[in-house]
Amino acid sequence: MALVPKIRNRTISDKPVSSSCTRTSSFRQRLLASCKRFLRFKLLVRASSVSLKKKTASCSQSQQVVKHNDDRIEEHSSSNRGFKNGNNFLVSSTETKKLVAFCGEPFQPLNEEEVALVNSALSKRNRKKILVSHKNSNIDISGETLQCLRPNQWLNDDVTNLYLELLKERQTRDPQKYFKCHFFNTFFYVKLVSGSGYNYKAVSRWTTKRKLGYDLIDCDIIFVPIHIDIHWTLGVINNRERKFVYLDSLFTGVGHTILNAMAKYLVDEVKQKSQKNIDVSSWGMEYVEERPQQQNGYDCGMFMLKYIDFYSRGLSLQFSQKDMPYFRLRTAKEILRLRAD
Repeated sequence: MALVPKIRNRTISDKPVSSSCTRTSSFRQRLLASCKRFLRFKLLVRASSVSLKKKTASCSQSQQVVKHNDDRIEEHSSSNRGFKNGNNFLVSSTETKKLVAFCGEPFQPLNEEEVALVNSALSKRNRKKILVSHKNSNIDISGETLQCLRPNQWLNDDVTNLYLELLKERQTRDPQKYFKCHFFNTFFYVKLVSGSGYNYKAVSRWTTKRKLGYDLIDCDIIFVPIHIDIHWTLGVINNRERKFVYLDSLFTGVGHTILNAMAKYLVDEVKQKSQKNIDVSSWGMEYVEERPQQQNGYDCGMFMLKYIDFYSRGLSLQFSQKDMPYFRLRTAKEILRLRAD
């Protein structure tokens, strides 16, 4: 009989996860109030700190890890910096953006042509226009849909799902450069926990080998984007390291139900597709505490996408809140070009 591991040394509430995506104003007020209290607490803690923790990591062929190096910082000129609204840049043109150069492309600066492309796509005249259409996923992105990549906006399903499709195509183009990953779309987890709280039958046909072209269990990493009410988080099934991982850019000490749902899903998936019983009782259950965290109430979606981007590259999560304006700009460019770099 397949066993699902329990989270050790945790005192986490195991309340059922709501699958409702109704964005009520009352929930929004509660979330924003919670965010404000959380941010005030973090500021007090940081103010009392004597020194800042320095993040360093080696960058080598055997261990692909991001390394911040002040000697290899490339300044992004103000002309290439942000979203333009009339004569005013929504990302301040007076602030110098420092992009960290290291072994990889997560911080590659945009050129003038690319910035102009994004600014044009986000202009009012293109609100009703279909900007790009992705054939494999049948996702159309209009100017209105793309507005969620402006600063201070919540990401929507279409932009998130198209970006995940582009990450899938990126690893197909260069399989030696990235882990073999599977990217579930934003509707998967909602289906998985529908009904009584867990419903494998609702998603059992999502991963047939005929549809995917591969067996899910053969993937190194499986990403599960999670959208509950108005908040984005991430579940990860890490087959390489035999563990289930949960990342939340805002809240701490949650995820018990989500981790258990992923573990149960993997057991059921292997049993149905391979007719084998897999024992995951020895697998790790990890809530990632040392992670980049948002400092506002609207960047959770971008943090989730960058968790996925960096993990799929085999990189540690060496980015922060200050990088979000750049990531929004870059993501918009990649969607408009239908190519993730």
